[in-house]
Amino acid sequence: MLLSSSIISDIFILVVEKTDLMIICDKDKLDGKRCNGAPDFIIEIVSPSNPSDDYIRKLYYYKNAGVREYWIVDPRRKMVTVNYFEGNMLNIQYSFDAAIKVNIYKDLFMNFSDITKLLDI
Repeated sequence: MLLSSSIISDIFILVVEKTDLMIICDKDKLDGKRCNGAPDFIIEIVSPSNPSDDYIRKLYYYKNAGVREYWIVDPRRKMVTVNYFEGNMLNIQYSFDAAIKVNIYKDLFMNFSDITKLLDI
């Protein structure tokens, strides 16, 4: 399965103030106001003013909090850094023209080439 601009109904996607995007697969973690427990998958867009926050502080925090997979999207470098904590895969880098496997799912890929075309990056 390839994910670009399509919506997946079995996944709950929330956008919050401190996290750019998080996916929670377990409905029981949601109480209508927040996620109680670690999200399964988090994507952060690198802040140009403080990139170390995403690459260092949040990486450490999310790994220790029990997040299963964490991606860092860097528009300036046109790179995606994948951290799949369950598989001990850290800092695997992909260019924006790649279709990247979401490791917590068996057959899900995000096609960043399609996404960058949609966003005109």
